[in-house]
Amino acid sequence: MGLGGDIERVSLLVDYESGYGGYIYPVYNPYVFYKNGTVVKEPKIPIDELDLNTLTKDQAARWGTWQRAGDKVNITYSNGDTAEKDWPGNNAYPAAKGEMQEGSFSSISGGGDLAFGGDVGIISYSKMSFTSDGWYTTENTGGVNSSDLAAYHTSTTSGRYSFDGGYGITLTANNGQTKRFFFCWYGANRDGVFRLGGRTFTEN
Repeated sequence: MGLGGDIERVSLLVDYESGYGGYIYPVYNPYVFYKNGTVVKEPKIPIDELDLNTLTKDQAARWGTWQRAGDKVNITYSNGDTAEKDWPGNNAYPAAKGEMQEGSFSSISGGGDLAFGGDVGIISYSKMSFTSDGWYTTENTGGVNSSDLAAYHTSTTSGRYSFDGGYGITLTANNGQTKRFFFCWYGANRDGVFRLGGRTFTEN
């Protein structure tokens, strides 16, 4: 998996979002630029699962068309809104196949929940923790990252994770239900800050 021949690049571009008290702050969000002129902002599912003809808010925040103009890119969204961004922006880095990570992370921007469907349903995930032996949880671990911890063995809010070598992470809940989500690192060292689904996380 990974970048297909129809993708120009996956960029982290600056957006300005409203925070507590109306304060406006810059955040970096992922954008997928396709060679056919389509752009998808903040994908929530892996790039290889995006169907550009039937996109919904469950799959991405926004989408539309793009055109490069020197060191800028002009975006026209499907609802007619327009935006100008710096080109090419920062690189968004996929996780390597079989990669592991460890630590507790908190969401610093973005929103929404993990929409598994089925028995798992919708999971709030403002916090995520991972172990180096392949476990994840959205429960509070108190900073302890051991798969022996009860938080890693809840039925629907914890389970196993794996990276597929593209911009995707597979989460398999402990009740057996599996769902893939968009994932990227914010740095080449693949450490500290990442995007999972619709949220950006930093290590606690």
